Amino acid sequence: MTSAPERADPDRRPARTPDLGTPAREYLRAAGVIGATTALAAAARALLHVPDVEMLFLLGVMVVALTSGRRASTLAAALAVVCYDFFFVPPPFTLDVADARYVLTFAMMLGIGVVIGTLTLRLREQRREAIVRERRTAAVYALGKELAAAMDSTGVGAACVRAVAEAFDCAALFFLARDRDTLDAVASAPADQSLGTGELAVARWASEHGRPAGCGTDALPGESVLCIPLRTWGDVLAVIALRPVNERSLGGEQQELVEALARHAAVALDRVRLADEARRAALRARTEELRSGLLSSVSHDLRTPLAAITGAGTLLLDDGVNDPAIRRDLAATVVDEAERLERLVSNLLDMTRLEGGAVEPKREWVPLTEVVGAAMNRLERPLAARPVAVAIPDELPLLSVDPILVQQLFVNLLENATKHTPPGSEIAVRAAREGGMVAIEVADRGPGLPEGEEERIFDRFQRAARPGVRGVGLGLPIARAIAQAHGGRLTAANRAGGGAVFRLTLPVGAPPAAPPEPPGERLPERGGGP
Repeated sequence: MTSAPERADPDRRPARTPDLGTPAREYLRAAGVIGATTALAAAARALLHVPDVEMLFLLGVMVVALTSGRRASTLAAALAVVCYDFFFVPPPFTLDVADARYVLTFAMMLGIGVVIGTLTLRLREQRREAIVRERRTAAVYALGKELAAAMDSTGVGAACVRAVAEAFDCAALFFLARDRDTLDAVASAPADQSLGTGELAVARWASEHGRPAGCGTDALPGESVLCIPLRTWGDVLAVIALRPVNERSLGGEQQELVEALARHAAVALDRVRLADEARRAALRARTEELRSGLLSSVSHDLRTPLAAITGAGTLLLDDGVNDPAIRRDLAATVVDEAERLERLVSNLLDMTRLEGGAVEPKREWVPLTEVVGAAMNRLERPLAARPVAVAIPDELPLLSVDPILVQQLFVNLLENATKHTPPGSEIAVRAAREGGMVAIEVADRGPGLPEGEEERIFDRFQRAARPGVRGVGLGLPIARAIAQAHGGRLTAANRAGGGAVFRLTLPVGAPPAAPPEPPGERLPERGGGP
């Protein structure tokens, strides 16, 4: 899609070699310089010898060669011979020559003047070419630095139009070629530039044919813009359009520079395109990996408890199973697996809500013992085979937290400990105040964490590669997200002597005055002391 233009400011002048004027002005300049040289030589005649006068005229020829073209310098050499003969060679004020040797002097003056003019012109042209080369190198270098930092096609376009506009003092626009017929304007310099209908046709022609078009070219030369396609591997990726002040401001050398800049921009644009494709491919691969992992984990973790519930329920319906103890065990199996399903579904829902930003903690002032106790009650059956040593000081302040969310945090940490520890191993829950924070640790005596995986275990769907360990890999990411929602942190490390320790820090606020704790309300230790 393209947009409609404003014309470039006609008062702006292109950066080019200065216009030395028309031939007539150059001839007048040559005559004026030789006339001034003649006047100077006449004024200083008493002080100058004949060779000095000749050198003075040759100096005038050199001045003309430095400021005018080849024909003007040749004219200056001829005028210098005539003036020298007319004013300084006897008889004066005539073109007659009394001494035939002066004819050789005139020929030498003319020849030397022409040679000096030619050499001076050549030196001036070489200087101009050196300036053009230096300018081209500087422009390409500056553009290269900007293109190296460009991260997308818009950045490439902005860098390109800035470089072109500064190099040629003209309006420049950058179009991305979505297809052969559609051009999208992404950058311009100065800002808010656009192309008219006829100029857009030139840009489309350049995109379709892959060749420069517009003023100064053999394709649509009557238009006021020059359009250069950016090509890589035969494909046109973009078009840069220049609106020069006049056609002369974009001569052969300037067009070569524009095309050099366009080639650099095309390479950068291709790099950006390939990088975008690589990022999209990596994102698709990661998405597919996560989707496959989620489906695999969820389907496995749903099938296992459902199979247990189905089996236990089938046996309960069997009239042949009359033993009350067996029926109680079957009923307990149904309850355990149903609770496991409930925690799985709860984790999936929590992760969805946390990622969507829909969870806002509903803070209450609650004692830590109450939250930890509620979490342990929810895991009564999984924790029955593992002693839990709880050490929470009485003087620990109340916490301003969402009790439901923080309870879920401890459920996830304790359930993670039960999955990775053998029956009979101790789980420790310790808390202490550390300045303006409360630090809580949940430690176990399992196999510990793989070296270097202390942070990776908090990634979604990241599970321990150990046989028999069930789970989707959402418990720890949810626990960390809940901690962060409360302004806290959750980290993991290996425990001295074996096992893992999860450290939770929560900020301490200014709690309201609390009544004394009634006797018997403290959380009992399960299966032994700390």
